[in-house]
Amino acid sequence: MDLNPRLLARYGVAMTATIILSGCAVTSVFNPYPNQALQFKSALNSPDPQSSAIHESVLVELAEERESSDAMLYMMERGRITQLLSLYEESKGDFQLVIDKFEQQDLAATVETSSMAAQGASMLTNDNAIPYSGSGYERIFTHHFQAFNYWGLGNVEGASIEFRKAALEQQVLLQKYESEIAEAHEEAEEEQIDVDTLSAEFSGLDTVAGKVKSSFQNAYTFYTSAAFWEATGELNNALVDYKKALEINPSAELIKQDIARVSKKYGTSTNFKELNLPGENQGTVVLFYEEGFVPAKSETKLSLPTLDGGIISIAFPTYETENWPRAGTLRIRDDGFNDLGTTQQVADVGAMAVKSLKEQIPAMIVRQALRAYSKYELQKQSGEQFGLMGSFAANIYNIISESADRRSWLTLPNSAQVLRFNLDQGQRLLSLASGALQQELPLNIEAGKTTFVRVVNVNNQLIPQVFKL
Repeated sequence: MDLNPRLLARYGVAMTATIILSGCAVTSVFNPYPNQALQFKSALNSPDPQSSAIHESVLVELAEERESSDAMLYMMERGRITQLLSLYEESKGDFQLVIDKFEQQDLAATVETSSMAAQGASMLTNDNAIPYSGSGYERIFTHHFQAFNYWGLGNVEGASIEFRKAALEQQVLLQKYESEIAEAHEEAEEEQIDVDTLSAEFSGLDTVAGKVKSSFQNAYTFYTSAAFWEATGELNNALVDYKKALEINPSAELIKQDIARVSKKYGTSTNFKELNLPGENQGTVVLFYEEGFVPAKSETKLSLPTLDGGIISIAFPTYETENWPRAGTLRIRDDGFNDLGTTQQVADVGAMAVKSLKEQIPAMIVRQALRAYSKYELQKQSGEQFGLMGSFAANIYNIISESADRRSWLTLPNSAQVLRFNLDQGQRLLSLASGALQQELPLNIEAGKTTFVRVVNVNNQLIPQVFKL
């Protein structure tokens, strides 16, 4: 990259002075995103009067970011919070902004033109200066949760459309991922950057990343849509999506049972004896369990040698996988104290996030290396143009501005689990238990119909929602 030395020097000194005079910026450029997200996660509480002040404060603050460069990320967080408050219409608007942004990104020419200034600024700061564009797994969850919004509003057709979009997106993302990896390696070769050696520094992520097939193939989304299709009588769509969920989780006995049941309904013979079919006066309950928070990224720094014998430091995002959180399960009992089962994990969202980072590493290494060399050149030219003070100011600026991009959707669950069981019709009272947490949930079970229950475990509480068809 050709950069004007004199311009670099002046820009560096000016930026350093601005930082010293004004303090750290409030954006992710100088304030790590996980620090900002702490208050967003704290707002994920049951919609009770004691929490209303927290909800209102956080939602107002997030709404003010609709026009910011990181609007996508803030609206992902806001959409998740409003949805768990059962503010489905408001959440739908939040997620629609994100979906619109994703669609705009798909217009390659528009993205290239609009991002040039941000890309240039990032060369002298860090990746946080680039407008947030979202990861593949976040894109799938956006459509997944948008389907919940339509569902909660009683718009079955709208939910159907979002589930279909989520399935299509997963196909498109596979092709996009392979293309981006090839482009990153091609650019690295042109710039003489050793991607393979630097990538080895992230081998510690392999154990967790290896738990999932890819970052954007989401068995939770496929399972949810399959259960939705089965309940609406679209058995072919249900069978297709159950099979996709099983392909991602080949050892999941629950999903095998689901495939056998739908196959039998569809007229295909099966060797499965237990199909989990409801009795004559029974209804079905499908329970979705979203547990915890997806882990936040941390930061690591690597050193690179320069051609003139110097050393430059580069900050990269990573995950601390040594003490990786273990997902808890949800146990269900009925009002007769009968054990109805324990949820089974279908999506390790934390592992998907780690896998996503691993997939981004080649392109990230190229950007980081080019930025580091630009900053090193800035420091040298500042010394030549402005003497010791210029070199000192540029060095301080480089240290302050070298910060890893730790942005990601942090109100997502760490684990997604499911359970399916049948109950006699009538008013029933379920007992939900996860560790020390317990809660009762009244349900009206209708014979021959399916009731969908979503339970979210965050901030030491269980938040239930009920969806009907």
